[in-house]
Amino acid sequence: MKEFLDFLKLPTYILGALAIASGILLFAPDSVIQMLYMTEFKAKYGFTLGIVFITSVSILAVLLIKLVYGSISEKHNLKKLKEAQTKFLKKVDGEKVDLINAFIQQPTHTMMLPMHDGLVIELQHYNVISPAGQTHMVSMPNPQITFFLQPWVLERIKENEELQTKFYG
Repeated sequence: MKEFLDFLKLPTYILGALAIASGILLFAPDSVIQMLYMTEFKAKYGFTLGIVFITSVSILAVLLIKLVYGSISEKHNLKKLKEAQTKFLKKVDGEKVDLINAFIQQPTHTMMLPMHDGLVIELQHYNVISPAGQTHMVSMPNPQITFFLQPWVLERIKENEELQTKFYG
C-alpha cells in the first residue's frame, strides 16, 4: 500500500512518462513488442502494466482538470475583483475623491498624511492607499507618514470614463 501511495506522489512528468511507456507496451502491435524484445515482459507483467496505465492516465486527467479549473477560476475571480474595485471607486465621494485626486496629481503618487486620520485609515482599510515603507520616523505630536496610491486605483480610473470624469474633473 505504501508503494502505491508513493506512486501517487510522483511528479507529473514521471506519471506522463509511465502512462506513455505502459500505453505503448499495452497497445502497440505484437510486431513492435517483438522488435523491442518485450514479449515475455508483456506476458508476465501485462496486468500490472494495465493498472499502471489506468492509474497514471487517471491522475494526469485529474491534474489537467484541476489546472484548467484553477485557470478559469482565477480569471473569473480577477474579473469579479475588478468589477468590485470599479464599483467601490464609483461609490467614493466627497473628501475621499479629493484625497485620491491629490494623490493622482503627485508625480510619484505619494503624500504625507496623518496616521490617525479616519479618512486615511478608511482608504488604507480598502487598500486604496498604503504606507510607503516599513519603518517611519514620526513626530509624536503630529504623526504623519508617507502613503502611496495603489496601482489598481489608477488602472480602474484609466479603464472607466465615468471614473476619469470623477477623478480628473
